[in-house]
Amino acid sequence: MRNSVLVVYCIFAVPLVAQDPLISRGFDHFYNLEYDQAIADFSSVTQKHPDDLGVWNHLAEAILYRAMYRSGALESQLVSGANPFLSREKVQIAPDDAATFDGAINHVIELSETRLESDNDDTAALYALGIAYGLRSNYNFLVRKAWVDSLHDATGANKAHKRVCKLDPANVDARLIPGVYDYVVGSLPLGYRMLGFLAGFHGSRERGIHALETVARDGKVNRVDAEVLLAAIYRRERRTKEAIPLLDDLARQFPRNYLLRFEAVQMYAELGDKQAALRELDRIRELRRAGAPGFAELSAEKIDSNQLKIEEAN
Repeated sequence: MRNSVLVVYCIFAVPLVAQDPLISRGFDHFYNLEYDQAIADFSSVTQKHPDDLGVWNHLAEAILYRAMYRSGALESQLVSGANPFLSREKVQIAPDDAATFDGAINHVIELSETRLESDNDDTAALYALGIAYGLRSNYNFLVRKAWVDSLHDATGANKAHKRVCKLDPANVDARLIPGVYDYVVGSLPLGYRMLGFLAGFHGSRERGIHALETVARDGKVNRVDAEVLLAAIYRRERRTKEAIPLLDDLARQFPRNYLLRFEAVQMYAELGDKQAALRELDRIRELRRAGAPGFAELSAEKIDSNQLKIEEAN
């Protein structure tokens, strides 16, 4: 656990374009694993508002997550403490999607830097720039397997959002990326921490967790993202019991996301609560039987294999 990097599995929200209803609908699709629909909604908004910084980040994020989902990179074992995911296979992404992702990220970086040339204290531009770097960091980590490039971009994201925090201390949501960065760098092997652009910054898992807890409690646009990250981090830190209320809250908000319920099964199993794990599996089975959205297409084999693992572990 101490020798692995935590991938940033979250969508970094920004102020919405005139509260466009397609953005809200896109987020609902996104968090419910309906990436095709989310991409369609975000794409529509980029056509209406091509100069808006946020919607291009939303589009890039949805494209990356669809590739992760199709590659199985959102399954719970990826974030378990025992998983050596530094050696995990690359996330595969279609060439057209890769080109769209790169184009969206480059567009945000170009627009942000142009705005910052006029006003170095433009917090909205700094915020969007940090998100773009964070997304590219994830892409470099998962798709390109370029560890150093990934950390370099993560450092740029951290720098941009720390400046936002300095300029606007009341912006709780801007603490998310610095919190993740603190946790990631604090978890890195010594060899990575000796990289030149990390000089003088040692990171802190505890400080990072505290920042994420603050965003999960007091954040506005990034509260959900902080809950997702905390659930993963609590599991990695063997604080599994603290993750379950977060998963329950997320499952209530996004009832079509079956991965959240399977994650709860894993959590209960790790706690040694076999009956609770089986009850959660029974809920999944019933939702599938009832044809509930998000569950109707689940294979019975997937549910049964989880039950077999629980039975074998106990």
